[in-house]
Amino acid sequence: MARRFLIATALILAISSCNSEETSVEPLKVKTVTGIQTATVQATTVEERETFSGNVIPDREIFISPKVVGYLVEVKATAGKRVKKGEILAVIDSSDIRPDVEKAKAGIKEIEAALKEIHEAMEELKAHKKAAEANLTLAERTYRRFEELLKADAVSKQRFDEVKTRYEAAKANLEAIEAKEAQLKEREKALLAKKEQIEADLRKASAFLSYTYLKSPVDGIVLQKLIDNGNLVSPQTPVFKVGTYPLKVRAFIDNTYAGRIHVGDKVTVKIKGKTYTGTVSEVDKSADPVSHKFGIKVTLEGAPDVIPGTYATVEIPVHTREEITIPASAVYRVGALEYVFVIENGTAHLRLIKTGERKGDEVIVLSGLHKGEVIATSGVNKLCDGAKVEG
Repeated sequence: MARRFLIATALILAISSCNSEETSVEPLKVKTVTGIQTATVQATTVEERETFSGNVIPDREIFISPKVVGYLVEVKATAGKRVKKGEILAVIDSSDIRPDVEKAKAGIKEIEAALKEIHEAMEELKAHKKAAEANLTLAERTYRRFEELLKADAVSKQRFDEVKTRYEAAKANLEAIEAKEAQLKEREKALLAKKEQIEADLRKASAFLSYTYLKSPVDGIVLQKLIDNGNLVSPQTPVFKVGTYPLKVRAFIDNTYAGRIHVGDKVTVKIKGKTYTGTVSEVDKSADPVSHKFGIKVTLEGAPDVIPGTYATVEIPVHTREEITIPASAVYRVGALEYVFVIENGTAHLRLIKTGERKGDEVIVLSGLHKGEVIATSGVNKLCDGAKVEG
């Protein structure tokens, strides 16, 4: 053991000596090395993460049931299908409802035809009434004038009676037209009332008909189809279970990290080899007394292909530390030992370091260096401890 130590020490002294190999009583001459590149040691903040298991869940779960009783004749959705609000998921037999709709539509069509005839008759009657009013006005004026003439014995009684007869006929004609007009209005009123009732029946029947189309009330994903085609369903029979967006991950965290995770924290979620960003949306107030873990919910961002129930992992930042990385070219190796040359006031000083993982052209320094120190990054094989360095 002592022999190995002496050999290693001798080797280090040999490679790090900056003096001439010749023995001399002359003063020692310090070696000067040019063309050396240097860099100031930088430190970056690194997050240390812990990974926890979880499952994808919807924001909410909704059970969808029909509003009418009937047999399922068509099922359009299965588990895993993404659906839009208003999308038809299933169809219920409507053979008992559709005739009521058709009957109401036919009744309304018949009434509208009758109303059209009434409106046409009233338009025609309106023209007759206008002419009758003009005729009565003229007949009444003539009658009043002949009344005065008769009093003055300026006209015969026979002539007066003729004028009076025309006046009374004009008056009777207008009254007949007005009576016909009132009759048409009463008929119109009755038809409109009947139409209103039939329209109410149609709305009701149409509503029931629309209920035979079972639609999704939300944008979401079908979690489960609960009833098969051909079965009788009712308002008490859920047919589908649908989950709403946004999707979330439910995970359970060791109680050790209580207080380090907060609502709003950004975390990394991995699902089937894909990486997503998530935001902590819920944190349980206390841990489970048996497992000593507390639950969190993470809202996923941009995960259109993920299905609820899928296994997921959540990476939580639990600690930060400073990490020093240097160019791999700065490391000077002697056997299993690693060194760098620290430059102070233009002089190279050999320093033992301990390195960790290599990242491309750089290597992590675990110990031996500090942020802000200057090291040689090129030509380290030309340097020795105590050498003068010139760029």
